[in-house]
Amino acid sequence: MIKTMIAACLLLPCLALAQAPTRSPAGPRPPLVTCEPGKAVPCIVIASRLADIVGVWKQYLGNPLFAAQDGVGYIRYNADGSFVIADTPEHTVAPFKNWPRGTVRFDGTRALLTVEPIEGVPAECQTAIHEMRVVRLGSRPVGLIYSQVEDNCLPRRSDLGVVLPYIGR
Repeated sequence: MIKTMIAACLLLPCLALAQAPTRSPAGPRPPLVTCEPGKAVPCIVIASRLADIVGVWKQYLGNPLFAAQDGVGYIRYNADGSFVIADTPEHTVAPFKNWPRGTVRFDGTRALLTVEPIEGVPAECQTAIHEMRVVRLGSRPVGLIYSQVEDNCLPRRSDLGVVLPYIGR
């Protein structure tokens, strides 16, 4: 009897901890280190406008459709909301062959990505919602972190699962 009571006392808290949360967080988690004007220290900005992400970022590209050299590609986010992915930073200036391109817009801190249809790319890879965190050194961007909100494209989720280094404009 005592062993049963002890087991129950140990088991009940474990079951409570194992339950799924009743609701999702109300919004994005705050940055680990907020950016302060004039300080050249590492900090994080939660992207909420195109100006936060404009530039060229280096990323993995595991999808064999794109034959990226060493499995690496580049994504350029433009001020007009367009983006282009290609095999070199120079090729991201304009849509490149049959590589992904599309648009991004922000709804608060959620980046809504729309990819133009390309032969061989499944329909589930044409839209996604992510939150983006820009790692900065003072005012200079150094990395981009994607946090998936809604994305059914397994190759993209894998490719964006690491920090994308900033290459430049």
